[in-house]
Amino acid sequence: MVKARFEAELIEGHKGVTAVIVPFDPEGLWQCKPVKLEGRRHGWLVKGTVNGAPFESYIGDRWGRFFIVLEPALCETAKASVGDVVAMVVEPTSSARALAKARQQSVVTTSPGKARRDAIEKPPARGRRRS
Repeated sequence: MVKARFEAELIEGHKGVTAVIVPFDPEGLWQCKPVKLEGRRHGWLVKGTVNGAPFESYIGDRWGRFFIVLEPALCETAKASVGDVVAMVVEPTSSARALAKARQQSVVTTSPGKARRDAIEKPPARGRRRS
């Protein structure tokens, strides 16, 4: 899968969550359905870096915008605070660790009115094919 690279301003979002707005539709770019998270929430599992600091998370969508939540410890490691522009590199992942992290993080975001019916329980494993 292709890595997405972009710069974004670190913002304080709804409920005091620190996040970046993602400038693309992950389903369109990566041709994959979102994963079910907590409650009616869903998102696309990602791994990547913010200012070179590695992380695993998810891309969520609400109100017609895509976002990634950046926790305080990650912001500290990335030497970034609200208002700073950060360098992001993200790609899809299917790791159990990313799924657990995404489910934990999603609880602090606003839940949509309806769950997405096409959201999947768990992403298909991504790996190298054996010859």
